[in-house]
Amino acid sequence: MMGSEIDSLLRNADPDRYLCAMFAQPDQRAALLALYGLEHELARVALSPSESLIGEMKLTWWRDAVADLGASPPKVRRHEVTEGLARLGDRIGPSDLMPLIDARFDDISARPFADLDDVLAHVDATAGVLVRLSLRLVGASDSVSPGLMRAAGRAWGLTGLLRAFPQRARIGRAPVGADELARQDATPAMLAQGLGSEKIAAARQPVIEAARAACETVMSSGPLPAEAVPAIGYCRLAATYLDRLPAGPYQIAPDLNPLGRRLRLTWLALTGR
Repeated sequence: MMGSEIDSLLRNADPDRYLCAMFAQPDQRAALLALYGLEHELARVALSPSESLIGEMKLTWWRDAVADLGASPPKVRRHEVTEGLARLGDRIGPSDLMPLIDARFDDISARPFADLDDVLAHVDATAGVLVRLSLRLVGASDSVSPGLMRAAGRAWGLTGLLRAFPQRARIGRAPVGADELARQDATPAMLAQGLGSEKIAAARQPVIEAARAACETVMSSGPLPAEAVPAIGYCRLAATYLDRLPAGPYQIAPDLNPLGRRLRLTWLALTGR
């Protein structure tokens, strides 16, 4: 299953992480895909337009399923992701994965972000956690400084939130602080209705600046160690995505050319740059 359904799903839904994972050793690759499969499932629940109660039920199922993996003996629910996670052994435990789930409960609550620090905390608990766990799975935790780990997670996470701005605005979780909305005389209701583009664009600017600062740290860090590329190489693409971010917050962000993406990541795997 890990070599078929999850493989196929991530190839289309999360191509950047997927392609980087292909540069890992086979056992490491399977571990990375299991982790990314969980993240995909959680994000899909959190960003679904369904009722929040349904979202809570689905996330509770995932929280219980992950907790069951830590039972003695482990209880593995019948799902390709949980089956893949069960093969990780002691490399990653349920307590390591819980922040990913808890952060998604915040998403389905439709609670607006209070300020930039609130946005950063969400990114650290999602993309940041994935960066740290991915490095652990490929045995490269000691090859990357804590500062670069944090910057990589924030570069990728903040840019991803900004690229998904239209969708997240509709569910009340656009990456913009309520304090900045108030400063621009804008409201969450305007976000949900796709109104006030100029005001909303100004309100999201601190998030863009934070993403740009994180991208600059990642891009100026020098070559990535070869063993770290499968885990965090995709974060080097965040700067390109950010440069292509539409001026209008409700406009759909363009994707990368598939061939260009593949060539860029292949070069990164060969050179670390």
